[in-house]
Amino acid sequence: MKDEDKTVINFKKAKEDRGHNDLELTIEKLRTSVRDLMMVNDKHRLMISQELQKNFELTKEIKDLKQERSDYYNVS
Repeated sequence: MKDEDKTVINFKKAKEDRGHNDLELTIEKLRTSVRDLMMVNDKHRLMISQELQKNFELTKEIKDLKQERSDYYNVS
C-alpha cells in the first residue's frame, strides 16, 4: 500500500480552513486590535487630563506661594 492511500482528508475542516489568506479572520483580528488600541487611547486621554489638572493646581499653588512670600518680605 502506498503512503498516498493512507492519507485521510477531513473535507469539512479543509472547507472551513482558509489558511493564512482568510480575510474574515484577518478583519476580525484587526477589529480586535483597533478595539484594544481605542481602549488604551481612552486610558491615556484620562491620564493626560489628570496630569494636566495636577499641573494646573501646582502652577496655581506656586503662584500663591510666590505671592505669599512676596507679601511676607514686603511687610517686613
